[in-house]
Amino acid sequence: MAIVDVDQIWLSLGQWGSYQRRQLIVLLLAIWSCGFHVLSIVFLGYRPQYECKEVLNSNSTVAESFMNQSIIREYEKCSIKTTLNDTGVVTVTETGCTNGWNYHEFYGQFSNERSVVSEWDLVCERKELAEVSQTLVMLGQGFGAFIFTSLSDRFGRKRIHIVCHVTLFGIALATAFVPNFSSFAVMRILTGGFQQGTGLTIAILNLEIMPKGVRGYVEVFGLLFWTTGIAIITPVAYIFRNMSWRHFQTCLACLSAWALIEWWLIDESLRWLIANGRVKEAKAIIKKACKLNKKDYDEVASVSGFQAYEMHSGIEIEVQKDTKKTPESDTEVLTTENGIANGMDKNVVSTKTYTAIDLIKSKRLFLTSIIMWFAWITNSSTYYGIMLISSSLAGDRFLNFFLGSVVEYPAAFMEWAMINRYGRKPTCIAFHCICGVALITATILTTTANGNSAMILGSTVFTLIGKFAITGSFSTIFLYTPELYPTNMRNLGIGMSSAAARIGGMLAPFSRNLAEVAVWAPGLVFGIMCAIVSVTMLWVPETNQYELPQTLEECERWYKDNRFKAPCGSRRHRERTESDQQMS
Repeated sequence: MAIVDVDQIWLSLGQWGSYQRRQLIVLLLAIWSCGFHVLSIVFLGYRPQYECKEVLNSNSTVAESFMNQSIIREYEKCSIKTTLNDTGVVTVTETGCTNGWNYHEFYGQFSNERSVVSEWDLVCERKELAEVSQTLVMLGQGFGAFIFTSLSDRFGRKRIHIVCHVTLFGIALATAFVPNFSSFAVMRILTGGFQQGTGLTIAILNLEIMPKGVRGYVEVFGLLFWTTGIAIITPVAYIFRNMSWRHFQTCLACLSAWALIEWWLIDESLRWLIANGRVKEAKAIIKKACKLNKKDYDEVASVSGFQAYEMHSGIEIEVQKDTKKTPESDTEVLTTENGIANGMDKNVVSTKTYTAIDLIKSKRLFLTSIIMWFAWITNSSTYYGIMLISSSLAGDRFLNFFLGSVVEYPAAFMEWAMINRYGRKPTCIAFHCICGVALITATILTTTANGNSAMILGSTVFTLIGKFAITGSFSTIFLYTPELYPTNMRNLGIGMSSAAARIGGMLAPFSRNLAEVAVWAPGLVFGIMCAIVSVTMLWVPETNQYELPQTLEECERWYKDNRFKAPCGSRRHRERTESDQQMS
């Protein structure tokens, strides 16, 4: 079995060739579906100002007189306060909202169906249910992260992606017709699970059709498409603002309908096909890419080693019983019948499969994993926390959500400028520092404003700066995390990190309720968490432009040697690299 350099295939084809561009665009468009169905809850679950409905046809404060008795009713959010004055004897009683609620901003047709909150009265003692609906999405994402990353390794990235994307479209459409909150909650869990399956397979497919030199740029493109997708939500929500939330949900579902033809638009991962011995399918994809990129197939196949791989794939390899192990690693060295690999006398290397137990046993990798898990929790809770409270910031809720979306564009451009020049770690630290300072500043302005409009506006501006920074950091760690793990632990690494992020995502919706109790609390908590990440990230090694480790043993040696090296792209790093090359 020959060794194939898949990176060399893409370099020979031209790393930005026509084939790769077409595949990338189709995959990036699927990111819109992921954004639509996770963040639409900002409008589906919008909670307007409300108060108890009047018992009588009167204003919120009602005075009645009857035979020397005076009755005054005050209608509050969750109770009706009745004051009875009977010839000087005053009696005050409180009752619940026996006649339902009035929702400000919602008038005319569909007045009680503008959001799931007003349709099912998710207020007062039921107000946590609105937050639970988003928490269930995150719970579903946690399960999806575990399940679909494993399935994509076993059955292929394309197959799992298509199944998840088509199912996500069906669930989104079915959500518009649910009769009650319980059914809605079930649909939210399923939405989270299949959204995560769709998103993670997109990430894997995107990385696997590009060589290492441009992986960072692919992640930036993903962020740009994500930002565009959530920005699209705002005008759609505005168009349907005076209609039932079911119309809005149906429209978003239909925007994902093209998933039904996606099977004919994308190809399976070439890396996965080669790793699983699917030679015929891999050859067909390379030939297709050569035709679109106007390259010679024989030249591409020869330079990358695929030609030798194809030639020997039909030879049955007989493994000798005396399987040896190298002293440096757990990598098994298997001697083949004819001793041929890549057209020369070589040993065939079979990489060991690792589990979560191996991750825990590795001290350095486990410490790095804990740091990254906390970073994912911080990013998820902060990102979704800011997004979900955007409707409660000063100003128009549609404008606030839109501004919260478009500030992600500068984050993408800043990430583009920093990710390869300074490295993943400095980029992460810079974004977290900016976010922490911005959110703490916004908290101080909010708590000391005392009605000052300029300070309230300043608080909104700093919150948007925090949103800009947490977006950049979230995108960076999405690229950074899988690069920290050995090959056969890479899916496990990003799967566990993504699952950890759901802890933060499940807590984020309750930041709105926390803000009602202590307006300063969410920003302060998010800011402190970002500061902790900035410090702990110093113990994580840089990965930019480094060859990624194949085995756990290589990973541990790499961590030990690389942890405090200068970031790739710095002058000191370039000088050291040139010196090493001259010595070799």
